[in-house]
Formats: sequence, structure tokens, C-alpha cells
Amino acid sequence: MMVWGCLVPRRSRCVACRKLFVPCPQVKEQKYCSKPECQKERKRRWHRRKISEDGAYRQNRRDAQRRWRESHPGYWKRYRQTHPAYVDRNRQRQRERNLWRTSQSRLIAKMDASLEEGRIIPGRYTLIPLEGEFVAKTDAINVEIRVVPRC
Repeated sequence: MMVWGCLVPRRSRCVACRKLFVPCPQVKEQKYCSKPECQKERKRRWHRRKISEDGAYRQNRRDAQRRWRESHPGYWKRYRQTHPAYVDRNRQRQRERNLWRTSQSRLIAKMDASLEEGRIIPGRYTLIPLEGEFVAKTDAINVEIRVVPRC
């Protein structure tokens, strides 16, 4: 691009940090800047996509991990014995996960999860969206239902 007779390099916005950067001319459609944290994010996203889409890749990883475990028996047991802080942190995080599961389980909207005693009587209603009160699944929307009075 030319601006007042000077060649200005093309700039792109980094997908990870959202800052403008000058892409490397040798990399077609570069989407991430060269910052280490952005490159780490690029690799993480690639890996997540690869695992979800490529069954052979996923199976190869499982096989490699299984072979490693077989060639290093007792590794994790020894690691936990020599790293008590790791064990404590893991226990604490598991308690938090368990607490979150039990406290949130009644608030999660599930597909086809209507209770017989809570049936809605046929009629006209106003649906009022609720913001951030519950966790919803499968495109569910949480609403408050009010009867529209007949005039």
C-alpha cells in the first residue's frame, strides 16, 4: 500500500491479543502476531481443533500416552509422594469442582427436562429474558413467564 509516496506494510489484527501487527510476507494469511503468548494460543487452538476433528491423531496420542505409562510404571505415584503441594492443590481443586457440580446441577437448563408438576397451562404469556442467573445448555434461553391479562 502506498501512502504519500511511501510504501506502508499491510497490517493485520492478531486473533489472540487483538492488536495490529505486520504479518510476515512468507506466511500466507497469518492470523497471529509473533508474541510468545499469542503463538502459544495459536498452538493450543490448533491442538484442540486437531483432537476434535482427527480421529487418527487422537488415537495416536492415546497410544503414545499408553506406551509412556507402560514404560514408566509408578511415575505418578512417586511424583505425588515427592510433590505434596501438587497433591494439596489437586485435592482443593477437586473439592471446588465437586462443589460447583452439586450447587449448579439444579440450575442447569437441560433439553427436555420439564417436570410434571411445573407444567404451564395453555394460554398467552409474556417471556422476559433473564440475564446471567443460570447456566443454559443446547441453545436454551432462561425466561420469566408472566400471564398476559385479557382485556
